[in-house]
Amino acid sequence: MNTNKPMRRLALAGAVLTQTLLLSLAAPAAAGAATPAATTTAAVASVEEGSAAAGSRVTVKAGWELARIRAYARGDSEIVGEIKPGESWPCSTAGCGTVRGGHITACDSAGDQWYAIHYYGYVRYVSATCGTSI
Repeated sequence: MNTNKPMRRLALAGAVLTQTLLLSLAAPAAAGAATPAATTTAAVASVEEGSAAAGSRVTVKAGWELARIRAYARGDSEIVGEIKPGESWPCSTAGCGTVRGGHITACDSAGDQWYAIHYYGYVRYVSATCGTSI
């Protein structure tokens, strides 16, 4: 009798459940909204990254239509999404601080500081020239 089969099924079920939970919690939330999903997402990010503070999120700066989400912290990196007014995404760094990356000019500013966010299961980047932490 093979006793490994039930363990493999259990492990697979746990992996599927975890991935489903992470993807459902990674959807954008209204800026400043305190939802259970936002708290849970921050807690999951904290476990994954060991550094995210509960409720730390990134949104678009006031007065701008959007902040672009890029695959890497560089201005020439692929745009994988956008943050629009009223939306926010959970940070993947402690206190939602910025990280140094490639130079970008956007939203009437230039800089090399980026916010690392959790975006549908991946770490992606938003320029601090257009985004802000909330």
